[in-house]
Amino acid sequence: MASGETRRLVYFDVELKLKRDFDFGAWDAPGVAGIVSALGTGPKGITGIINGGNKAGDTLVAHGSAVYRREADRWIPLASGGFSPAQAPAYATNAVEGPAALLEAMRKILESTPKEADSAERAVIQEELTAAHAIIRARLARVTEGYAIAAGPEHGQYLRFAKSLPPLKNSRTIALVTRGSEENLRLLRDGKVSLAFSQADAALAAYTGKANFADEGPYPRLRAIGSLYPEPVHVLVRANSPIRSIADLKGRAVAIGVPGSASRTTVLTVLEAHGLRANDYRAIEVPLGEALVTLRSQSVDAVMQVIGTPADSVRDALSAVSLRLVPLSQKVIETLAKAEVGYFAATIPRGSYSNQSEDVATIATAAVLLTSAELSDSEVAAITRYIYQGGRDLLARGTAQGPQVSAANARFGLSIPLHDAAAKALDTMK
Repeated sequence: MASGETRRLVYFDVELKLKRDFDFGAWDAPGVAGIVSALGTGPKGITGIINGGNKAGDTLVAHGSAVYRREADRWIPLASGGFSPAQAPAYATNAVEGPAALLEAMRKILESTPKEADSAERAVIQEELTAAHAIIRARLARVTEGYAIAAGPEHGQYLRFAKSLPPLKNSRTIALVTRGSEENLRLLRDGKVSLAFSQADAALAAYTGKANFADEGPYPRLRAIGSLYPEPVHVLVRANSPIRSIADLKGRAVAIGVPGSASRTTVLTVLEAHGLRANDYRAIEVPLGEALVTLRSQSVDAVMQVIGTPADSVRDALSAVSLRLVPLSQKVIETLAKAEVGYFAATIPRGSYSNQSEDVATIATAAVLLTSAELSDSEVAAITRYIYQGGRDLLARGTAQGPQVSAANARFGLSIPLHDAAAKALDTMK
């Protein structure tokens, strides 16, 4: 707020009655983003949303706020700002149940195997018992130490999503602050974490050993637990900017993200697909929060970021300065969507942000949850159920992307193989 400026904050409650069936978790509609941005509320301030879709006649209740600025004898409404959700518990522990029956069953198998059994049978028993022993020890360590999840930067949506996860039965999850997808994938490959969030395009590059992962080579053991929510490419300029297309960025200062960020790699891909090479614009490599500040101060002309909608940081920025989203070229969208590199055509629907009156054409990649061969099938199945059976709870716990997380969307936008145990678990949730 500017020095000497007078503002007034008005809190209100509103009931919304649906005139038609509507799925707030659909990837191609503003959904929760529209309510959050229009009413200045947060995910925890919305009740009545049903995971899997609402019906006509359903009533939603939202606790919202409106901000006004005093100008002479008038109060001028401002765009609603962001919300700061309370930190959700990251983990909980519970006791492991029923090992005695399994041990007894294994003892009977050993006793029923005659001593004169051929070496192949005894080798199978030895291998399976050795593997089971190793898995049990590894899982006990994870129960004690928790499942480390490579999340993302401070105040980023991956980290917020990870902290919004409900307690995990028999263990805990520990969200780690990282630089983003590319670092997450390397941490997972090195065995330093059990789970990782990533953009689907970065996951494909790691799996195939291409682009920024060429030095490491292919990562064939990488597996997806499932897609979480879409992450559209946002191109932001000031509302009064003459920039109307990506081509207009030529000769401009563009905030593209930081090295090691998968968003930065995607942004560079989008710029190149529009015919802009590195020397055609001035690249500013700063985090999103700092980039939005420099956009406000006119130190940069545009900010480009891959992020879920609504992006809280963008909503925060809108409370201070009017911004506008720039669409991508339709030809580039079609080209990238057909390239099978983890992208799909997408729209940031009008109303996703408070001053957005038109749909904005762009591309998106899916935010995916990844694992490797470290986890057992039973662990992967349990984690899959843990993630995809709590969409409504995720909204209540502070992430606006929560309703988009569902078993129905879990395979959409995947760029690498789905873990077999995750696939089986998802099939039971349809």
